[in-house]
Amino acid sequence: MSESTPVSAATRPADGPVQSPAPSQIAWSGIAFGLGGYFLWGISPVYFKFTGAAGIPTLELNAHRILWSCLLCLGLVFLFGKRADWLRVLANPRLRLVLAGTAVFLLVNWLIFVWAIDRNQVMACSLGYYINPLFAVLLGRVVLKERMSQIQWAAFGLAGIGVVVLLVGASESGIHLSLAIAVTWGFYGLLRKRYPVDSLIGLTVETMVLLPFALGYLLWLGNQGVGTFGVADGWTHVLLLLAGPVTAAPLVLFASGWRRLKVATMSLLQYLSPTLQFLLAVLLWGEAFTAVHAVAFACIWGALLVYSWNSWQMARKA
Repeated sequence: MSESTPVSAATRPADGPVQSPAPSQIAWSGIAFGLGGYFLWGISPVYFKFTGAAGIPTLELNAHRILWSCLLCLGLVFLFGKRADWLRVLANPRLRLVLAGTAVFLLVNWLIFVWAIDRNQVMACSLGYYINPLFAVLLGRVVLKERMSQIQWAAFGLAGIGVVVLLVGASESGIHLSLAIAVTWGFYGLLRKRYPVDSLIGLTVETMVLLPFALGYLLWLGNQGVGTFGVADGWTHVLLLLAGPVTAAPLVLFASGWRRLKVATMSLLQYLSPTLQFLLAVLLWGEAFTAVHAVAFACIWGALLVYSWNSWQMARKA
């Protein structure tokens, strides 16, 4: 997933200042784009369940995600007329280094996410992305010295109680996966916030950084005769080719929505993704939802409601 970099295009686009969105028509289109991106991220575990059932190993699948996402993003860069912006980013040594770092966090997050889904831990993924906004708040306070109100501190404390409940009361809850997802995506978002780059261009450069390793691994698999591509059935090849759109399409929709909406609005929309993952885990795949989970999720959902409401009120007064 790439759903938590609330900066880039809206903050400092490479092609000039952001134009103020006109009236309600733009706002509604932004909501549609934002919901579309978060909806696709929310149901993405369905795709990864199919790849797991097809027997595609996690490492090989993520190598294909890198390969096809890179090719797709490069095509979109030229299609959307962003070639000059892309070249300016490539010509900037600091941005190249930063995006190499974010690429590592991105890859680790992808590996954990797919590995967890393959082991029936979709609820742990959901919890990780519920925790992530609050972890991002803490990073903002510690690293960026952003101020937090008493209400926001209270929300963070309530979420912390939920995490502790899971740590103490549910050894099989997958909380270690949840925390790993939240931490890797939190640091990814932090770096992208400090060094804003258009989302599409950022993902393009990140996948370019990872591409030599992905290609090397895929070639090695082929040389060993254990690779999937070229020898599997047609359905498996379709799944591999879909890795690019499944990875990149939500990001493009997200970036389009971000340019049209206020931060507070997108912050509220983002909870659609882990909510869909949670519903899929419980209703479709029958993952256990115990009393411990109920208490922990209640704390975290409560914290998110309090924090989101407070952020919304502050944005309205600004």
